[in-house]
Amino acid sequence: MNINEIIKKLFKKEIGLDLNNPEHLKLVKKAHGSYNVFKNIYDKMYRYYKGDTDAIRKYLFVTERSNLKINLNYIKKFIKEEVAYTLGNDITYESRTDNKNVVSDIEYYTAHWNELHDTDLMKYLIVFTKVYELYYIDDNADFCSKIIKPTEGYAYYDESSKKVLFFIHSFKNDFDTTTTYIDVYTADKIYHFDGKFNQISTPTNNIFGEVPVSIGELTEEGYDDSLYKDLKGLQDAFETNLSDIGNEISDFRNAYLLFKNAQVNKEDIPEMKKLGVLQLPGDKADAQWLIKNINDTFIQNTLDRYEDTMYQLACHINHNEKMQSNLSGIALRSRLIVLENKCSLQIKAHKNIVKNRLRFLFIYLNIKKNKIYDYKDVKALYTPNIPSDDLSTAQMLAQVPERIISNDTARGLFSFINNKVAEAEKVKEEQAEEMPQVDLDKELGDEND
Repeated sequence: MNINEIIKKLFKKEIGLDLNNPEHLKLVKKAHGSYNVFKNIYDKMYRYYKGDTDAIRKYLFVTERSNLKINLNYIKKFIKEEVAYTLGNDITYESRTDNKNVVSDIEYYTAHWNELHDTDLMKYLIVFTKVYELYYIDDNADFCSKIIKPTEGYAYYDESSKKVLFFIHSFKNDFDTTTTYIDVYTADKIYHFDGKFNQISTPTNNIFGEVPVSIGELTEEGYDDSLYKDLKGLQDAFETNLSDIGNEISDFRNAYLLFKNAQVNKEDIPEMKKLGVLQLPGDKADAQWLIKNINDTFIQNTLDRYEDTMYQLACHINHNEKMQSNLSGIALRSRLIVLENKCSLQIKAHKNIVKNRLRFLFIYLNIKKNKIYDYKDVKALYTPNIPSDDLSTAQMLAQVPERIISNDTARGLFSFINNKVAEAEKVKEEQAEEMPQVDLDKELGDEND
C-alpha cells in the first residue's frame, strides 16, 4: 500500500495510525522532512524577533576605522505592543446558558497555569503566524498545556476539516543539548523516538481519544503575510545605515592636521601637543584640521523615511510624535483605529485556540472529574487594552431610553469591567444587602392582633 492510499484510509478512519507499522512510520518520516524545510524559515523569523538580523550578521568591517554594529529592533517592538493591546487584560468567560459552574470550573482547573501563557501564545502567533498548543496530564493529574513553536513541532492535518492525524514534537533534553528526541502524538498513543526514529521507550496512552493539540493560524497565507515579511528589508536597511552613521561619527576622532608650506619634524609633534602650541616657519605657513563633511540633513531624512514606512506597514502610531495634551479618549481611539482593527483579527485567531482548549479541558473533566460541559456553551471575552472614554459612554447610556439596551450590554461597554457576568452578581449581592429585612412572624402577629 502506497502512502497516498494509507492517508486516504486514515482520514476515512478505515484504519488507525500504528507507528509500529513501517509503512505508517514512513508517512511520519515524510512529514518530518516537511517540518525541517519549514523550520529553516521559522528559525529566521525568530532570529529577527530576537534582533539577530542579516544586517547585523553581514555588516562589513573596515580596517583602521570604527566598527560599530547598531541594532534597533522594530519588529520586536511592534509585536510586544500588539500583545499588550490584545491581552493586556485577562481573558474572561461567560456561559451562554448562565451556567455558573462551567465558568468557575474553567478558572479553577486552569488556575495553576503560568500567568503569561496566553500572552506568550499570542506573541508566537504574531511572530510565526502559526503556533501549537499541546495538552497533557501532569504528575499531579492536572490538566496542563505547553506552547509549541513551529520550530519545534509540526501537525499533519486534513486541509478541509482541519482534523489532525498526528503531531510531531521535536525537542532536546535540558541536560543533553546534543541529542534530539521526537514525540509523535496520535489519536490513541504517544510514541517516543530518538532523532533517527528509533523507538526508545514504550508508547504512552493518550486519554483524550484524539490528537491533543490546537493549531493557531493568524492568516491563510502563513509566513508570507507576517510582520517579518513586511519589515525585514526596512529593518536591515535601517540598521545598516544607522551603523554606518555611527561609525562615521566615531571616525571624526581620526581627523588629520594638515600643514601648508611648512615641514614639521616628527620629534617636535609630541612637544607641540603637550604645550598646545604650533610653531611654523615662514610667512605663508599654515595648519588646519582635515575632517569629513557629512550631509546630516540627507541622512536624517532617509532614516525618518525608513522609520515612518515601518510604522505605516505595521499599522502602528509613533508615540514619540508630539500630540495635543487635551485629546479626548475618542480622539486617541481614532488614532489607534487601524491598529485596533489589526488586533481584532489577532484576537479571533487566538480565540480559535481557546475554543479548542476548552474542548480538551472538558474531555479531561468528563474523564477525571465526571463533569459534563459543552464547550459551545462558553464564550471567551477579550478586553483590548486601548484608551476608552468611559465618561462619554456613561453620558450616552444616561440618555438612552429604558428597555432599549440591557444592563448586560451596558456593562460590557465600560473598559474597567473585565467580567460583566461577575459584575452583575456583585450588583445583585449589594442590592440584597441593602434591602430592608422584614420579620414575617412579627408582621403576621400584628395583623392577627
